[in-house]
Amino acid sequence: MPDSVDVSNAADSPAHGGSHAFRFHGTGREYFSIWIVNLLLTIVTLGIYSPWAKVRSQRYFHEATELAGARFGYHARPLSILIGRIIVLVLFVPYAILAKIQSPYALVYVPVLLVAGPWIIVKALRFRLRVTSYRGVRFSFSHEAGVMSGAYLNFLGLPILGGITLGLLYPYVLHQQYRWMVDNSRYGATPLRMAPAVGRFYLLSLILVAALLLFGGGIAAIFFSIVQAAKTDGDLSSAHYATFLLIPVLYAGLFLVSVTVALWLAKTVVQRLSLADVTLSAGWQLGPVLWLYVSNGLLLVFTLGFAYPWVRCRTARYVLEHLTVHAPTGLDSFVAGAQSETGAFGDQAAAFFDIDVGIGF
Repeated sequence: MPDSVDVSNAADSPAHGGSHAFRFHGTGREYFSIWIVNLLLTIVTLGIYSPWAKVRSQRYFHEATELAGARFGYHARPLSILIGRIIVLVLFVPYAILAKIQSPYALVYVPVLLVAGPWIIVKALRFRLRVTSYRGVRFSFSHEAGVMSGAYLNFLGLPILGGITLGLLYPYVLHQQYRWMVDNSRYGATPLRMAPAVGRFYLLSLILVAALLLFGGGIAAIFFSIVQAAKTDGDLSSAHYATFLLIPVLYAGLFLVSVTVALWLAKTVVQRLSLADVTLSAGWQLGPVLWLYVSNGLLLVFTLGFAYPWVRCRTARYVLEHLTVHAPTGLDSFVAGAQSETGAFGDQAAAFFDIDVGIGF
């Protein structure tokens, strides 16, 4: 992977207008020492050390990321994360246990989770942004009165409406969720914005659905024909065995389309972001991204997971070093907004339920 992206006007001083490439200074060797210690201490302490492990890892990646001569900062406190995780365990582990044993009492938690979901997303976004800084200025998420109602509209109301329309509104729902998250984010006192892209969301959704019908349907048809032949004839012909060779091809086709759609979606969102007059451009290409997916998977398999630090660093390097910030009037004009304390409960609850509140491919 390349160590950097050559941007013709990547000025050292952000006070001057121009284009600035991100640079990632982390290495697998450096991160391995952090990762292995985190892993061992988390195991030895039965998970109690995990908040400190998370902060060490996040701080390493933030501080290894450079833009226009300045590094990012990560300011979360491990004790806050630990308290947030304890609250999550107390509140939601009973549900996980009841669901695991298929107890009907688990249904009591369903309306609670539906109501809590949007609130958790808001809390998670506030925490994750608040603990991130660049050039001494913190990011933040809106505390305006209408932000919570917007969360319930976009993460509860619209998905229900999408279900009622048999999925026809789901691309619009996804678009509105992304746009709501971006439009309520701030860097200092300056709000981020996302330009509309509903048409592109529908196009990408149609491509993905067509791929699922074509490749997924082909895989299902092959399995169905083989099962039917085994039931009726009691044996399979050489032609049926030959169809097995098509299954890896169909899976590969579905994988290719899925990665392509995820990549295009990430570029669609990122390249429509703006912060005042600051914009982003992404140079991610399908070939390198596919190689990243495949090679990372092979590295993890053949090293039994011990290559994870190298996998994470090489992924971060590719994603970041193919992002360029265009700042016509420079990056020094932003001022810090008021920062309020936000607990880590929402972030940990989002992690517990595997709620994705980020953008990526």
